[in-house]
Amino acid sequence: MNGQLRNKVDLLPRSPGVYIFKDSSGQYIYVGKANDIRKRVQSYFRESTWRRNEKARRIVEQADLLDFIAVTTEREAILLEANLIFENKPLFNVLLKDSRTYPYIFISDDEFPYISITRTREHKGTYYGPYTTASLIRRLLELLLRTFKVRSCSRDLGKIKRPCFLYHLGMCSAPCAGKISSRNYREELQRLCSFLDGDVAEIREKLEDRMLHLAKLKQYERAREIRDILSSMDRVYSFQAVEGTEVRSTDVLAISSGLAALLEVRGGMLLGKLVYDFPQGSVVDFVTQFYYAKKHRKPSRLIVASMKAGHIRALEEDFDYLGEPQTEEDRRLLKIAYENIDNELKVRLASSSALKQCQKILGLSRLPRHIEGIDISHTQGMMTTGSVVVFENGSPKKDEYRRYNIRHLSEPNDFDALALVVRRRYSKHELPDLLLIDGGEPQLRAVKKALIDIDAETVDFVGIAKEREEIVFPDRRDRIHLTADHPVHRLLAAVRDESHRFAVNYHRILRERRISRSALDDIPGIGPKRKQKLIKAFGSVAGIRKASREELLEVIGNRQAVQEIIKWTKETVG
Repeated sequence: MNGQLRNKVDLLPRSPGVYIFKDSSGQYIYVGKANDIRKRVQSYFRESTWRRNEKARRIVEQADLLDFIAVTTEREAILLEANLIFENKPLFNVLLKDSRTYPYIFISDDEFPYISITRTREHKGTYYGPYTTASLIRRLLELLLRTFKVRSCSRDLGKIKRPCFLYHLGMCSAPCAGKISSRNYREELQRLCSFLDGDVAEIREKLEDRMLHLAKLKQYERAREIRDILSSMDRVYSFQAVEGTEVRSTDVLAISSGLAALLEVRGGMLLGKLVYDFPQGSVVDFVTQFYYAKKHRKPSRLIVASMKAGHIRALEEDFDYLGEPQTEEDRRLLKIAYENIDNELKVRLASSSALKQCQKILGLSRLPRHIEGIDISHTQGMMTTGSVVVFENGSPKKDEYRRYNIRHLSEPNDFDALALVVRRRYSKHELPDLLLIDGGEPQLRAVKKALIDIDAETVDFVGIAKEREEIVFPDRRDRIHLTADHPVHRLLAAVRDESHRFAVNYHRILRERRISRSALDDIPGIGPKRKQKLIKAFGSVAGIRKASREELLEVIGNRQAVQEIIKWTKETVG
């Protein structure tokens, strides 16, 4: 034990605050809070504590420095501890980790803020969420654009003179073209934020009143627009309504078995069912890290189980209500949160079993926790693209997917393309536990040579042959055929199918760009700048064909050019 460190303990104050153990380089190894700093830290140096708490002994053995920050209240100590843990990520502290990357709705901090979907929190602005799925958040974003007409592009508005196609679709108020004042735009943005905070019923009621008023004035076209918005709103929310609550926002938190489950209820609608890794973490640790250190938006009500009374008193001023379930509906939601934890544990157990079977059946050198799949896509040898998808513990990690546009082949060759992707990928990135190739022995030979070229031949890799869905090895082992419902086949097929989907999607994007460029070349009077405007406004050649004369004129601004586009559309239809 460090004698100087032990002697310093007796000099610590008897006040509330935070104590910090550091190593010889000054790196944080543990941060804790206490109502009496000296009394709490003294306990770390007792053998009776070590017998009960192995972590306390290891902290003292590795610590060389001891620091503290005294505060006046328990609340200050709780929040300071959370921020120091978040900023310094000490070795022995419990850290809140996402079990998957959840999406957010982001509103920028511009004069005319834009709205977008993101999975990171790196830009200055306001974040709503996280939300459970990308499909839900896409439907929600479309609803927000149709209702409040806030812009969704991040372009420099000073460089735009005409509104884009979203304005004509009624999904943007076109601040870029001066179609709305800054004051009115801010008012709509505030209504949007209130909607995301849970004022769903109030916004819906106002829309209904507006629709009826327009109908009485016989402005049926505008009334129908609002009716469509209300229908979209019902589709987004109706399948996940929560009974018996009119509170704008409620979060329900359950912690068990090293996992934390959080349900997010907004405006009486269940919008989030989120699961986080939180080994050995307490309720107050989650609350302070999630809402204060990570700065997620706080709900009006936070329903938690087994939170200490002192911690509730320290934090309750930030909520309308913080504590145990108040109603039968609260208790039902808390039960759902615990059921989410049970379901996550079942999924992980099944995944762990599949990984162990995969290691045994394939003869892998280690458990394949990190699997990467590679696939190649092209059209008759043109526009060859490659994709790499990543699976961690049996689940996709989409934020780590990568695409490769292959331009350096003199002639079409799937094997050379595959080798090129392998060399580009693993000359810069760490090797996975298992590399999966969509193909048989010829593809594996190309991969093996590429791995040898970059001194990465130690990685385990296999292929899936298309003919009979057989597992193929790069050595002399015989192929293996597993039934479709076998856990190992399901795992490998999921990786293969995802890599194929990802490669094909990227290839389609490149193909659409090429088709769009070449098709538009046939229109007289449409040069590079006008082609670019048309594609940006209407998205594709199909979108241009569907556009009206007025919409085309709004984008091009030249009646003769618009007439040529309409003529070309009629000549090339079908």
